[in-house]
Amino acid sequence: MKIRSQITFASLGLLITGSSLLYSSPPSIAKVEPTQNVSSSFQTSTQRNHNSVKQEMRDTLQLGFPGILAKTSVDGKTWGYAAGVANLSTKKPMKTDFRFRIGSVTKTFTATVVLQLAGENRLNLDDTIEKWLPGVIQGNGYNDKKITIRQILNHTSGIADYTRSKDVDLMNTKKSYTAEELVKMGISLPPDFDPGKGWSYSNTGYVLLGILIEKVTGNSYAEEIENRIIEPLDLSGTFLPGNSSVIPGTKHARGYSQPDEASDIKDVTYYNPSVASSAGDMISTADDLNKFFSSLLRGKLLKEQQLKQMLTTVPTGIAGYGWGLGIFETKLPNGASIWGHTGGILGFSTLAGGTLGGKHTLVISLNSLGRDNSPDPFKNILLAEFSK
Repeated sequence: MKIRSQITFASLGLLITGSSLLYSSPPSIAKVEPTQNVSSSFQTSTQRNHNSVKQEMRDTLQLGFPGILAKTSVDGKTWGYAAGVANLSTKKPMKTDFRFRIGSVTKTFTATVVLQLAGENRLNLDDTIEKWLPGVIQGNGYNDKKITIRQILNHTSGIADYTRSKDVDLMNTKKSYTAEELVKMGISLPPDFDPGKGWSYSNTGYVLLGILIEKVTGNSYAEEIENRIIEPLDLSGTFLPGNSSVIPGTKHARGYSQPDEASDIKDVTYYNPSVASSAGDMISTADDLNKFFSSLLRGKLLKEQQLKQMLTTVPTGIAGYGWGLGIFETKLPNGASIWGHTGGILGFSTLAGGTLGGKHTLVISLNSLGRDNSPDPFKNILLAEFSK
């Protein structure tokens, strides 16, 4: 089985593309003074000892990130902590209720809609993509009669990732892309392997799923996510921005980028996320993501059969990690299994997930994507939170 494990954040790539998967590493950007502004919030009468989590968050800032926020939910009781700055110019402190771009965590929302459609018998996960979108994935070594919806969901389709194409400019903060353009850029590259014969992270596949959702329902993927997930769960801080470069409201950090050590820090808060489409364009909050993952892992969004299929993993070639349908599992040294997703998009890095059953969830956001080849900013925080 062929494994492409060299999936670093795809040249500022969108979304999880780190070879360490749940611990995908969007490393440091620059030296700042991160610990001057620190805030914490306790939203329940039960205050758990989070000193180790707080320390790991402060240590993460020493890697060069401007600011960080995190929120946990345990049996419905929440705790939040933020450190560092939301704005390098004004030194405005980071806050736990800020909105942020979630990058590839969007994929879990997209996959949930596809699995809901399967549960309604409106499609079958083993349908070929040719059945629904004939001719869209053809030529250059591709055969749409052999690629299934399930393979696209768990990244075993072999469809190449468009972020590797020379025709996509991830640093262009204003350019708009259509989903069809992104898919064409992906299939302009040869397949990574024959369908079902390997594993390789593909943003192209999840853009294709957005097109599929519209074909099946007659509504855009954004409308379906809003109608099926955002509104029922009352995720009031969650948005699908389309071509808009704005993060709604004023309660958000500035997003920053520094592609390499020789580059200056760039403010990329205003960023057209159409380059991510249904693979990674969403905006949310820590509270909303905790609510979403808790509901998903408790079986409130999917029927039992579909949730079981979502949590059925395939090997990725990296010890301790298995990939399901829009979600992945990582096994911690203490034996705990965490189900979730990470996301990196220009200006922001996110981790969201929790334990099976949804009783314990965690969301972390940093206001920088960071550089390649630097320490993972999430790993120690995750271990501190779930090793208790």
